[in-house]
Amino acid sequence: MGLFLLIFTSTFLGVCAATLQQNPQERFSGSDRRDTGNDIFSDILSSNQGSSRFMLQGDIAVKRNRNALVCRGKSCLWPKSGDGLVRVPYTLSNNYRQSIFCITASEEKEIIQAAMEEVTVLTCIRFIPRHGEPDYLRIQPHAGCWSYIGRVGGAQDLSLMKTGCLHWGIIQHELLHALGFQHEQCRSDRDKYIRINWGNINQDKERNFYKMSTQNLGVPYDYLSVLHYGKFAFANDAGKPTLEPTGDPQAVIGQRVGLSSVDVVKINKLFQCNVCSYLLPDARGTFSWESKQRPNISTCVWLIRVPEDKVFLQFESFSVQSSPACAQGSVTVYDGMSTKSPILLQKTCGNVRPLGQVASGKLVRIELASRGTGINFKAIYNSIQCGRTLTRTTGNFSTPGFPGKYPNSANCVWILSAPAGNKITLHVAPFSLESSLNCSYDYFLLRDGQRQMKRCGIVRVLDFISTTRSLVVYFHSDSSVQENGFFATYSFAPIS
Repeated sequence: MGLFLLIFTSTFLGVCAATLQQNPQERFSGSDRRDTGNDIFSDILSSNQGSSRFMLQGDIAVKRNRNALVCRGKSCLWPKSGDGLVRVPYTLSNNYRQSIFCITASEEKEIIQAAMEEVTVLTCIRFIPRHGEPDYLRIQPHAGCWSYIGRVGGAQDLSLMKTGCLHWGIIQHELLHALGFQHEQCRSDRDKYIRINWGNINQDKERNFYKMSTQNLGVPYDYLSVLHYGKFAFANDAGKPTLEPTGDPQAVIGQRVGLSSVDVVKINKLFQCNVCSYLLPDARGTFSWESKQRPNISTCVWLIRVPEDKVFLQFESFSVQSSPACAQGSVTVYDGMSTKSPILLQKTCGNVRPLGQVASGKLVRIELASRGTGINFKAIYNSIQCGRTLTRTTGNFSTPGFPGKYPNSANCVWILSAPAGNKITLHVAPFSLESSLNCSYDYFLLRDGQRQMKRCGIVRVLDFISTTRSLVVYFHSDSSVQENGFFATYSFAPIS
């Protein structure tokens, strides 16, 4: 028994240590260790079942002598400083301690701070550790997930229970309440967009669906807001929806990730933030910039946050006025949402289209700096299951699960990027993919500048020497038939 406990403990601690080495933004963005598959609000309601606190609309706390649901004018907004920033002081309880699944006290705090950081990257809100400010958020692990609406004054509790509430989207849901936002489906204009099925709601819960007099800020109704109820919120029968979009009952409402792109717009409009920022939360998409149409904007940020897997970013066109040290304009790409994250693309200008980039996870930050009008680019991104950017002199890569069979429906990209004046030697063996006419099912695709090579089936050895300093290797598998895949080694060497 003692030996078993020692082996278990050593293994457990080893797994924990490996987990802790990961980027906290990647560990916690859009998921937690207790992935229920529910929408954000369903998980909030589940966590709040054991709370004795009286709450309105499921998670809004009530302060004596104050209407918890009304924020008139700007009376409950956090104040804006002369530099255009809205600083929200906060404290994090020391009761966030070690718990199951390797989550330590510091990790629990990292989850909260990482969810905060996404708000600060995209808006003028700045959550700052408290240094004596009289009004502040006091974030503690009380029973349940809940918050007050807006700034109420003094030490303002916001509860994030350790079991159930430490989820990126739940944290942001409660933070947005604290900034002054109501639930989306209670908007004054909601009847144009959503139908309330009163017969499917528990009678003592009907008040949670009452419309309110809200400031809608000229922003479209958002089914995917982090503040929207899920389709079955407060249902008296688990299979009967309480909310349905008008015109399309099958449309998705509610979500389980985090801020929506419209949530970002709402924050910036409510606080009149003078920022240029875009959240790109879909599995794939495009974005572009033409500086002549926006000559007065000197900085802009795009934050890609794919729902799962990792980001593959490519520039379809790229033209940024050249200047010494790219002082007149540049584009920088980070492997994460912070400027402290590893850099995927150094500050770049000129007319040479950059190589594609494979991130280590779900988050990529693209930052534009401009002092003129000579910047134009278009980029596309999508999520891929595997792959990475390879910049070391030698290395290797393989299909997922090698030497076992690769999974169905996989898409992987490896980008080999050698220093200027170098070539790349690639050796692939063994090689076994499903065979098909024109390699239309599973395939290995290699691109070397304008050259392209596509292979499938069984190949004894595949050797290739590049004519450029970069290679892109794609692997695709369809929904059936699995083989053992391939193993590749590479090396960089100066062109002789």
